[in-house]
Amino acid sequence: MKKYIILAIIVIVAVCSISYVYANYRINNIQAGDNNKIYTDIYNKEITGNEFASIINKSIDKNEQNKVQKDDKGFYFENDTNSIIIEVKFKDSENIFRTESITNNGIENFIKLYANFKFKCTKIEYHNKTNYVSYLYFEEI
Repeated sequence: MKKYIILAIIVIVAVCSISYVYANYRINNIQAGDNNKIYTDIYNKEITGNEFASIINKSIDKNEQNKVQKDDKGFYFENDTNSIIIEVKFKDSENIFRTESITNNGIENFIKLYANFKFKCTKIEYHNKTNYVSYLYFEEI
């Protein structure tokens, strides 16, 4: 009789453990989807410079909330969980710029110069651990 009780307890613990792991997996996927929505909605779509400035500000806010560390130039380090790195390629330059360099020069100046220009997100990458957006690449079109 004791063997059946022990077996039943083991089965119950195993089912509870599996249910707990699955529930956490679902919650993490829902959170990743909510976090990524703003970025996935603009993928392969034309946006204005004003909208791009808003995306820049939101990504910086996310990095600050997540306490992503910066290097001595003010660029965020990429981590394995929740950092967001955005790069942009302008038509009139061969260089690719990180958005931190735009904010270091003043987002207001960027808006004055590029408010009506069009940009397009052509590349999105995700963190392997969390499925959060880790990298966005924009091009001026």
